[in-house]
Amino acid sequence: MQDLLSVLEPADYRFLAGIIESNLNITDDTEIDRLVTAFEEEDSDENRRALGERLEQEIRYLGSSEFAYGLRYATGREPGVAFREIIEDVAEALKVDRPALGTDRERVEAVAEAYATKQFESLSPEEQQKMLEDLGVEKEKAAAFVMRSAGVFALPMMIEAFNIVIVQGLIKTIIFGTIAKIIGQQLANRLFAFLVGRLPWWVSWIGPAAWTLSIGWTTIDLQGPAKRKTIPIVLYLGLCSMREKHSGEAG
Repeated sequence: MQDLLSVLEPADYRFLAGIIESNLNITDDTEIDRLVTAFEEEDSDENRRALGERLEQEIRYLGSSEFAYGLRYATGREPGVAFREIIEDVAEALKVDRPALGTDRERVEAVAEAYATKQFESLSPEEQQKMLEDLGVEKEKAAAFVMRSAGVFALPMMIEAFNIVIVQGLIKTIIFGTIAKIIGQQLANRLFAFLVGRLPWWVSWIGPAAWTLSIGWTTIDLQGPAKRKTIPIVLYLGLCSMREKHSGEAG
């Protein structure tokens, strides 16, 4: 998991800390904030490692019940569930295929891509065309693509039809809309405003409907409060990993 966390920008750590923060579990919000602040002040290997290790501990805790976490801790076993189990649980909740074997980066990317593709397919042709137009695709080209696709989409096909920037914008629009739906409008407004201030070059390609479009999407199974944390975390980490992987292409 540390390889996945190592590609994050300071703003990403702050965004994740905002999702993790809660009065309803035993996460140490003060310690997370201290470590994020230290990294913001000095981007050193030592500060990144300390922050990454703490975030991994908290994320793995969120994927476990407090009782199970405490039992593992009390008996000397490593607390929290394996991150790969969290990814699989999120995939199941989002009703997409569990990712095939791979690194943590590959698996969170697979979940984010599969979910975004599925949600785009669930929109009406008119909504699909509008989303593409909002992302800068010419009206005629967007309409022709939607008609030609006949409701079947794949990311390689979309990248070939448009470009990686447009496709990443589509994925971000869908995933940020989903995150907003799960964490609530008030927290979403605060966290997204922070990202706009810190990473404007990245979030500027998100379609204007990102904060409201998810309202009518397929209901997500949020049994238990943990899913309200782990789903946004996994989806956001998938976005961050894709951003780093395609940074040269999107430049």
